[in-house]
Amino acid sequence: MPNLAGDVVYPLTRTSIPKKAIGLYLLCLVFLLGTNFTYARPIALATSEVSPFSDSQDVSKGYVNEIVVKAFEELGEPLNVERYPHARALMLAKTGALDGVFPVHDYERVNDAFLLSDAIPAGSSGFLIRTKDFKGSSKIPNLIEWLKRQNLRGIGYLRGTVAPKFLSNEAFFNMYPGKSTVNLLDLLGRERIDVLFIDKYSAKEALVNERPSLIGEFIFIPGEEVQSSFHLALSKQNPKSSKLIEKFNLALQKQKQNGLLARTLEKYGVYNTSQNEDALIVGAPDINAVFNAKAYLDKYGSPLSQTNIQWRIMDETVLRRRLLGNFSVNENSFDLVLIGNYGLPIWAKRDILVPFNTHPDDYDINDVIPAALHANTVEGKLYGLPFVAETTLTFYRKDLLDKFNLSLPPVLTYTDVKALAQQVHMPEKEIYGVGLRTRVGWGQNMALVSTMANTYGASWLDEKMRPTLDSAAWLNAVNMYADLAKNVGPPRNEDMGWQENQKLFAQGKLAFFIDASSLGGALFDKNFSKVTQFTGVTYAPLGKQQKGAQWFWSWNFAIPTQSRYVKESQRLAHFLTSKTFIDDLKKVSGEYAAPSGTRHSTYSNAYQQAVLYAAFEHQALKLLSSDDLSNSMIGSQFIPIPEFTAIGYAVGAQINDVVTGKKSVKAALESAQNQTEIILERAGYFTNKGN
Repeated sequence: MPNLAGDVVYPLTRTSIPKKAIGLYLLCLVFLLGTNFTYARPIALATSEVSPFSDSQDVSKGYVNEIVVKAFEELGEPLNVERYPHARALMLAKTGALDGVFPVHDYERVNDAFLLSDAIPAGSSGFLIRTKDFKGSSKIPNLIEWLKRQNLRGIGYLRGTVAPKFLSNEAFFNMYPGKSTVNLLDLLGRERIDVLFIDKYSAKEALVNERPSLIGEFIFIPGEEVQSSFHLALSKQNPKSSKLIEKFNLALQKQKQNGLLARTLEKYGVYNTSQNEDALIVGAPDINAVFNAKAYLDKYGSPLSQTNIQWRIMDETVLRRRLLGNFSVNENSFDLVLIGNYGLPIWAKRDILVPFNTHPDDYDINDVIPAALHANTVEGKLYGLPFVAETTLTFYRKDLLDKFNLSLPPVLTYTDVKALAQQVHMPEKEIYGVGLRTRVGWGQNMALVSTMANTYGASWLDEKMRPTLDSAAWLNAVNMYADLAKNVGPPRNEDMGWQENQKLFAQGKLAFFIDASSLGGALFDKNFSKVTQFTGVTYAPLGKQQKGAQWFWSWNFAIPTQSRYVKESQRLAHFLTSKTFIDDLKKVSGEYAAPSGTRHSTYSNAYQQAVLYAAFEHQALKLLSSDDLSNSMIGSQFIPIPEFTAIGYAVGAQINDVVTGKKSVKAALESAQNQTEIILERAGYFTNKGN
């Protein structure tokens, strides 16, 4: 009989089903049986902390995840990836609860339960010991005998992996499987174990991200690296694993052939060290000034024309991690490096950098802007040559202010920015009041938040090295920051860096943009921005005081003490930071190509006419150059200690929770205060909260 929808309902008896319906049913069944069921559900893989891993939003955590995910995208296979401790990941995959696990080292001997993919480059594993225990020459003829003589018998390794057989077979040694890299580093630091066999990349990442208090405390025994490779391991419990591993290998091979794999590795600062072993290696961030300098040298040569120069250019966050990771275990991968003014004094004080004691006759050190010289001077010695520098400026749309009969006050404050932004904020027309950095990171959202806190009268620490993040000044500053970001910022802006905000401003979608002066070049470039003729510039806004209202950042050429080419690196650094180089670059590539912020002579009349924001930048930099640091407008955007990378990230994450509405400002700052106290106390800056 007809149902309410008017359809015919057939009684569920075999004889009553019409032939046409049976035919349709059989046709559908045949189609379904012929379908490839690999698409019925996503492939479930586990990734673990045994090695570098990443996700698509965070390039700082490694590369294996990206290589694997891209391979499955190439195959058109849906994929779910979950993170587990390595031993658990292996167990889940071995039992078939998951389809596989990555990355797995080739020496883990899991072939009985898994099918391994072709190799993914992994670098090496090594034997990490306490620096104070390394008593001997740089070359050890026999590792086992040396460890026995030093009475280093406790050997740690990651649970789920396999310790080297030549150690585990010796009755002298006691083997300790640890649940995580961080756990093992803690055991080594507390002398509960004596040697840690670990992936070198993993150890460096863990020290930088989670145990900065242990930086410099350990060293890998030289010449005892164990070369290995990473693999995707698919469980033999899944009958389709053999076909899937074959397809994965083809996708991986394609990445190798088209250069994608090499580009992915280099993106994360991972290079084949066997290539160009005799080259002078320069580590540099992927900023415009670096690409302009490299293009010049490629075409016109340098004072080192007979020397092979190899540039390793990477994301600035990755570069910092590679540098800090190397320094954390007393290693070095570069002959010359661009280092920021945060890290330079830390490593200079630890005798990791070579000072520049003399300069060529035509170098004109007095032409260098004093703020840049101060940033590179430690205890009276110059440890870096400033290549490019910046401070904070406010870029704004003159036409939008004119449209609403608005004007800037003589001295701009954040309260003024809020009032003006509210009046020009038109989200329905995709025009937003202000663009601020919100992406988590000490060099991302905290670069701006820190200077805002300074100009509201706050500081990171008191005179006893205790954090002050729960102070009223921090509360006022973060309230203003969050108010601007949430109420007059663009939508879905919880992960905005300078690139995203710069692009929005160039597209005509921001009324105000408070960020680095170095970004002005693109904003006044008609090839990039469609609002160049409407763009105005002024100084960074003030909060309650002028002191600390701006940041200062510089990238500086520095030479690690382990550089193989100290003299050549000094010559190259002097050339790339000289007036001669800047003038030549202007001639061959245009005024915009010159690295700015470091020399007074850069700001010639021709430069200021071509680069419309240059006069503001130069004046702002000169205002930062006060010899009286108590009156300096340079904000304390970081604490000059190794632990600040972890502190800045932790605090930045809390403040990001405010922007996303997960926490109140008060709750976020209380949590930030607690986390910072833990990091500083663990590092020994004070013994407990009561003292």
